Amino acid sequence: MPNKYVNFVSDKHFLECVKNVCEGYPGDEKEVELTKHTLDIVKMIFDMENHKINVDEWIKTEKMRQTDKTVNNKIGIFHQKLLGGVKGWEDLGTGNPLGVDLKKMDNSVFVELKNRYNTVKGEDLKHVFDKLKKVADKYPKAIVYYAYIIPKKPGSGEKVWKTSQREPNDKIIEVWGYRIYEIVTGDKKALKKMWDALPIVIEKVLEKKSAIQKKDMKKLVEFFQQTFH
Repeated sequence: MPNKYVNFVSDKHFLECVKNVCEGYPGDEKEVELTKHTLDIVKMIFDMENHKINVDEWIKTEKMRQTDKTVNNKIGIFHQKLLGGVKGWEDLGTGNPLGVDLKKMDNSVFVELKNRYNTVKGEDLKHVFDKLKKVADKYPKAIVYYAYIIPKKPGSGEKVWKTSQREPNDKIIEVWGYRIYEIVTGDKKALKKMWDALPIVIEKVLEKKSAIQKKDMKKLVEFFQQTFH
């Protein structure tokens, strides 16, 4: 029986990955409690005055911001778990000895995967490079990727990774955009297929009618094409 959603992972796996992200959003019964967090009460005043909002409006915005941090983390995990479900690949999870996120089961490809280009900050990049070099040294016939989905500038591609204070290694490749989905699945359109299926799968997980209307889709498609052309 063919898959309903995408052709590179099972429907069950796709649903589980989407469910994990959706659980990061507070529902009617799960409200963000600001009392559990230290609030920046100075920024609160600046926000209220400059945005012309009252305390209740600020609280609503702050709850959204705190939820957003949780969801951003879960979206990074979403890509890792989803691609780890592709035949021939493995999601290494957290705490594995290699310290990377994904690998091809024949040990020919390893991937450190992030959601955004700026997930790892400046000085920390060299530590990521050192970690990937250890993998490349241990598996000299393998290619090791430092990958991220959302690029700094629109587009997709790959190149030998160059970071400060480290000599480039032709086995350590920086890759971004739809290209990492293509590497794992062998399908250049895999990221787009996943993205197209998301509203359907989220609707299934939430058991609610999709909030995305047909009139919105044209603009959403334009944004996708601008980001990953």
